[in-house]
Amino acid sequence: MEKLKLGPLTSKLLNEAKWKNQDKYPAWQSYADECERLLHFATQRDQWDRFWSKLTADNTRQRDSALNELRVAYHLEDNSFSIVNWEPIGNQAMEGEFLIQGTSGIQTFVEVKSPGWQGELFRFKSRSELPEDQQKYALDRKKKPKYMDLEGRSYSPAEGIQFAIEKAYPKFTSDMANLLVIADDLFVSLEYGTEIRSQIALYNKDGCFAGAEYEKLGGVGIFWASNNLEKYWYEMKLFLNPHSLQSTALPEDMRRAFRG
Repeated sequence: MEKLKLGPLTSKLLNEAKWKNQDKYPAWQSYADECERLLHFATQRDQWDRFWSKLTADNTRQRDSALNELRVAYHLEDNSFSIVNWEPIGNQAMEGEFLIQGTSGIQTFVEVKSPGWQGELFRFKSRSELPEDQQKYALDRKKKPKYMDLEGRSYSPAEGIQFAIEKAYPKFTSDMANLLVIADDLFVSLEYGTEIRSQIALYNKDGCFAGAEYEKLGGVGIFWASNNLEKYWYEMKLFLNPHSLQSTALPEDMRRAFRG
């Protein structure tokens, strides 16, 4: 394998990262190029200090969550939504990821959640809610790599969407447009079967958007990063809440940009 060409910021990251022996990131040149671009973006936006501790943390989950936040921010700005505030204050003084504004001039509060395969092992429940044998299996399996040869399993990406909504919802106020972006690390990414998974999680009889229970949430964006080992790009599909309050509905420019 050809040796990776690392930019100066990525080299600094790998030198200081506490997780560097836990996996092979960045394993490919396209990953290394993307990492340099995201770190440069954080520097340009004066967010280096905010992200650095998470990017160099002692576990890969914190690193990947921080990378996803940067990816979403980069993608939103790339689609003409300026970040007017980082870590905006939402309900009960809880912080979101960023406050954005598009051509409409309407500001939107954005929260990013990254449900992972480790939570999927527990069916996105607390340990006490699982039978003892399932608890033991989940705890043991969590210590192993995400993918293992010849391993078969059931998976629940729709539950991952609902879990993310439940975790994020307390942050949203009733007087501002609110968007939850889900950038998952599930066993089967929400990139695949996005429409059907979102239909089940959001619009079916027991879906989060079937009634007014989550009326403060204007919509959910399913976000993913794609690559062909030569380049990296981002995509997001937007799913609107038909029962959102008028004050929390997502603005028309966002609906158009992400085909909500």
